[in-house]
Amino acid sequence: MKVLQGEYPAIRVAVVERGVKPMDGWHAIEIGKSIIFRMDDLDDYRTRNWDTRVLDAMILIAAVEYCDRVCRRPAMGWMRRIELRVPVHDLARWQMPVVGSALASALKFLTGDEWQITFCQRHSHAEEDVGHQSRLEFGDLQRIVTPFSDGLDSRAVTAIISAAGRSDQLIRVRVGSKDYDRPHHGRRKVPFLNIPFKVRADAVSFKESSARSRGFKFTFLSAIAAYLVGARDVVMPESGQGALGPSLVPTSHGYEDYRNHPRFFSRMEQLFAMIFDYEVNFNLPRIWKTKGQTLSAFAALQFAPSEWIGTRSCWQQNRSSSVDHKWRHCGICAACMLRRLSFHAAGLDEPKENYIWEDLRADQFPKGAAKGFNRITRAMEHYAIAGALHLDHLANLRSSPVHRKRLSRHAWQLSQELEMAHVDAEGELFSLLEQHEMEWTTFMKDLGPKSFVAQWLA
Repeated sequence: MKVLQGEYPAIRVAVVERGVKPMDGWHAIEIGKSIIFRMDDLDDYRTRNWDTRVLDAMILIAAVEYCDRVCRRPAMGWMRRIELRVPVHDLARWQMPVVGSALASALKFLTGDEWQITFCQRHSHAEEDVGHQSRLEFGDLQRIVTPFSDGLDSRAVTAIISAAGRSDQLIRVRVGSKDYDRPHHGRRKVPFLNIPFKVRADAVSFKESSARSRGFKFTFLSAIAAYLVGARDVVMPESGQGALGPSLVPTSHGYEDYRNHPRFFSRMEQLFAMIFDYEVNFNLPRIWKTKGQTLSAFAALQFAPSEWIGTRSCWQQNRSSSVDHKWRHCGICAACMLRRLSFHAAGLDEPKENYIWEDLRADQFPKGAAKGFNRITRAMEHYAIAGALHLDHLANLRSSPVHRKRLSRHAWQLSQELEMAHVDAEGELFSLLEQHEMEWTTFMKDLGPKSFVAQWLA
């Protein structure tokens, strides 16, 4: 693919149907080749509420993911310019100015990029590409939809909801990719167990790994599931550090990460309402709690320890995160450090064999790794330092006078989205940061001053 040269990296991508050629200067991705629907999985999305807007939205989600992954961000900077053209069934609906405005607002806010998305009339009918319909019926309109993966917050929050007596009303929308953590209900057909499409690079390669569009994908799919079963509430399981931390403490040259932030969710609510004439509400029930507090509440429900020990948190790919051919958490990325901090805060033990870096108390970074792991690189150490610094900087925000005004402004923005008084939002935010500070200080004290982590932060 040719990446246009200029002030920022830029691409033009056109989604095309079979046999349709794109306009000159556009890179074509074909439905059925670059965007591939899994027929059985798509059938699990079909309810009596199914219509062509659902399929068009899924193609849009896949196309956004393709663009996000194929266009590399600049080495010194962040923003890209992305033009995308998508064929749809109900062209008048998608061409409404309010839809275009809401879509551009959500994607720009999420990714930090400039998006220009246009729509054209689709020629073939949906069923020509995706097969026959199977109708799953749902009778309870009080259901709760939640994205479900093998992550710790996901497992914990679904367990907490179930313990509150709403297990039968809970609809899990699969956002992971593995088989081992899918909920089982005997022989009963369970919907939304797989993402019903995949994106393939074809002749080009996926060069960009920041993957901010994952938030768009998972949020949009969860809203679609709510629409299909007639639910209004979508529970997002992220705890406070994961929801707010990445926007409060961004990386050095990176754009703030809003993938689990109320300000992004409100934009997705508006976009979904414009497309589907249907209101969904994204809720973050654990936003004012740390991951450690959420894990503690999960453990108090007296599940077997394997329920939380077997969850996955690591950002590293499998090929670089194994010991003796067995996958492990790396143990040192930001997600793993938050996981280890949370287990410590909850007073729960975890086998050291869950991690490549088994010993955070070691006085040198290489010494902390498991025996037999010989792929230690400088990049891994930089990644680990960034993870530790993120949690340390987050712990220092509350007590720093330098950040007081910024935190107050952030609290005001949250108060607008969550419909609460500014003073209350500020109090909740400071309470969350105070709890994180306490957990982090205790965790670092337990590691000791000679730990390689402590040395980085000195």
